[in-house]
Amino acid sequence: MDFEVCFLPSEATRQPSPVAVLIDVIRASTTIVTLLDRGAPEIALVRQADLPRLDEIRAQVGAALVCAEDASGVKAAVADLSPSPAALRDLDLAGRRVIFATTNGTLAAALLQQAGVEHVLVGCMRNGAAVMAEAVALARRLDRSVSLVCAGRNGCRIPAIDDVYCAATLLRSGEEVANAAGLPATLLESATIARHAATVFAGPREAFDQSMSAAVVRRIGAPDDVAYCSDENVSRCVPLVTFGDGTPAMVRKTG
Repeated sequence: MDFEVCFLPSEATRQPSPVAVLIDVIRASTTIVTLLDRGAPEIALVRQADLPRLDEIRAQVGAALVCAEDASGVKAAVADLSPSPAALRDLDLAGRRVIFATTNGTLAAALLQQAGVEHVLVGCMRNGAAVMAEAVALARRLDRSVSLVCAGRNGCRIPAIDDVYCAATLLRSGEEVANAAGLPATLLESATIARHAATVFAGPREAFDQSMSAAVVRRIGAPDDVAYCSDENVSRCVPLVTFGDGTPAMVRKTG
């Protein structure tokens, strides 16, 4: 089974379309896992640029809380919830649908849809083992490869240390699952680059602390997000993204 790392969503061009694991570890993919873990049954992914159309989006997806940030990363004026995953960890969201918009993570999902990637899971450090077990199983059923897709920064235009480190960590889990299933893992060149790049850090907290993503959340007063996003394999939640024509992408737990 082939594994690659896309350092930006624009690199997700492999054919046939892979099983993609979308990573925006600080913070969107971690926030998605947290929202689902706290009981949200589904999450509508929208781009920040779509927030002025909020009434139209609500008409499409139904009553929902809004979890969104502005361009600086702070809670958007129209939002009910901050996209800080650490701030969400104790909420009861049972039965509450969520409309979710961030600067990079939700844009990355839209870019994957535009690229024709049909099978998208959402990964982070907190659900790494679980999401990779599902990714490998799905890729095996579909006879596809696995792409770990990093959202990056600045509108998905600049690679991010934290996303690449997370991708390298999830890559290890994917290799283990594939090899245990009798599917020898083949690392494409991009995956090898990510693996070697990650070795310069002692662990996720060191890597994340040196990222611009962490600098941003500290600057906006959400420093707890860095440690929260660094925690490994504390969730079994595997978010699955479903794309529709003319409607927001929807995320639900698999199974």
